[in-house]
Amino acid sequence: MIDLARETAEVCMDMFGEDITFAGQPARGIVANELVELGSYEPVVESRLTVSVLPDKVPAIREGLLVVIRGETHKVDQLMAVKDDAMTKVVLR
Repeated sequence: MIDLARETAEVCMDMFGEDITFAGQPARGIVANELVELGSYEPVVESRLTVSVLPDKVPAIREGLLVVIRGETHKVDQLMAVKDDAMTKVVLR
């Protein structure tokens, strides 16, 4: 059986992904600036840099990991909610 979500994620990564370094490992990611809701007590909406990755192609994702994008180093701030396991999106700071 074909995993359509996974196949779609891989095609998107091939088309829109760029080379990044995730926790010291070379990887590919789809980089974007997005409006995201931050905070749990008093939510705030900010424009933040995000990166989407194929979770089985990067080290275990957790807050504080370093991500190098276009020569600049960022930290994983939080994981965004996802509906499937095919692609994971994180907010950077």
